[in-house]
Amino acid sequence: MPDLAIVGAGAAGLAAAHALRADDPRPDDLRITVFEKSRGVSGRAASRWHDADDGHGRTVRWRYDHGAQYVSPEHGSRVHRLLTRDLPTDGLVDMPGEVWPFDDDGTLRPDRAKTDSGPRLVYTGGIVQLGKRLRDATPDVSLRTVTRVGSLSREGARWRLADDSGGDLGAFDAVLFTPPAPQTADLLRASDFADDLREPTIRAMEAATYRSQFTVVFAFTGPAPRPAPYALVNADEHGGSAGGHAVAWLAVESDKPGRAPEGATLLLAQMSPAWTDARYDNDREHVVRDASREVASLLGAELPEPDWTDTQRWRYALPDRPADTDALDGAAAHGLFFAGDALAGKGRVHLALESGLDAAERIRQAL
Repeated sequence: MPDLAIVGAGAAGLAAAHALRADDPRPDDLRITVFEKSRGVSGRAASRWHDADDGHGRTVRWRYDHGAQYVSPEHGSRVHRLLTRDLPTDGLVDMPGEVWPFDDDGTLRPDRAKTDSGPRLVYTGGIVQLGKRLRDATPDVSLRTVTRVGSLSREGARWRLADDSGGDLGAFDAVLFTPPAPQTADLLRASDFADDLREPTIRAMEAATYRSQFTVVFAFTGPAPRPAPYALVNADEHGGSAGGHAVAWLAVESDKPGRAPEGATLLLAQMSPAWTDARYDNDREHVVRDASREVASLLGAELPEPDWTDTQRWRYALPDRPADTDALDGAAAHGLFFAGDALAGKGRVHLALESGLDAAERIRQAL
């Protein structure tokens, strides 16, 4: 019976595991083990919650998506079918409201808002529900969290994995890598197998480049200045990232159902790569202060003192350039497979899911 290791329990890795099990649910045909360095699942499709007093002695819960904002598959695509047919759909909603582009100088361009952008699927419990539902719908898969794969080595026709302290994680017939490309390249550099396979694979992953991004959250128990639409995005007229403004994305997270108390305002800002890089090691207080100033400038109104704030620093937030997929194809003959946004070259959840589904097909054929 073949054994498959999947490195990473984000959208791509869990989609691959789900596809392999959905097509052949018998665990005696393929053993699947998923290794995840974090405590939870879903990768950058991440959500947090915050409990706070509502001012009347009652504790209320806020929820917010501090990484990916929604899933936007084309209607009728296999990812759309996965979310709307194969997985449980309770709490799944198509996010209403427009997204307005704005220029690098902060000028809003509602005339360039896309009217046919397709669905923006979110969960009332947070986008992290995507990973949790994939996990729960994938029986007989071993999920090992808080386990960082540090290296692999060739052992006959199999791959032996070790954690980052050298501990043995087992031997496998195939390995699917789904972390950001720089992390996968580091793992391969620490590994011990034939250079004529290892070096081209490392170079293929090094071809991918990423942008860093700070997410900053501002919570107000009452009304606060906000954009007129659901969100603003610093984009050019063709819908690409402009990148000249300090704010890359500003959304009213409280417009999503189930996210904030009635009458509250929850703003979520994702800052530009240049702004993030200049403050990457700054303390939270300075990051929040500087981001507040930029958001206020974009809105044309000062923000009141928030009731609470939060930040998240993403080192590998959004791919700018994909990995060399042609070079990676040759590794499949040796049982090494790759998936994730590194192959798509764009930070979109639906593309990561597509990549995982594609990888499942290649793995199924190989094994």
